[in-house]
Amino acid sequence: MLKEENRQMLLEFISALPENYQMMFQEIAEFAIQLGYTPKKTKSKDFALDFSKSKVKRTIMKMEIYDNGIKTNGPGLRLKFYASKDYSGIFRNGVQKVIEEFDGKYTGCYGCGKCKGEPEGYTYTYSNGTQVFRCGHELIAIKNVSSQNIEEIETLLTAQDEYFLRHN
Repeated sequence: MLKEENRQMLLEFISALPENYQMMFQEIAEFAIQLGYTPKKTKSKDFALDFSKSKVKRTIMKMEIYDNGIKTNGPGLRLKFYASKDYSGIFRNGVQKVIEEFDGKYTGCYGCGKCKGEPEGYTYTYSNGTQVFRCGHELIAIKNVSSQNIEEIETLLTAQDEYFLRHN
């Protein structure tokens, strides 16, 4: 059950979105809430909500409305989905973009000790066969998300939540 203050904050966030994103972000947010994740406003200049679950002490998703003067293609959605190894191009593009954004400098295991056992993260395979590992403790930005992606987002969030519960 979501506290009233969290519900109001979510409604404020949804109403601040461009109208064409409101239903989609509402549906994704409600799904994360059903999984037990609570939206919490982040301390940043952007209006952003982190969805975390105290039982697993992890954040699974972030929704953002940018207020930094940079033109974007709409609000931001960042997810963790490394528990799934099979996902469509929009998600593969997110992993590729974060790997290439810093010329591959922030890849591999950081050795932070947060993983229990094997390193948790994404393995991106380039067309030439080169594989690059990206730490899974950072959220992956998904660009050009649309309502057509909702079902896959829900599948990925479910798999990630189940992974968190098993590896808690």
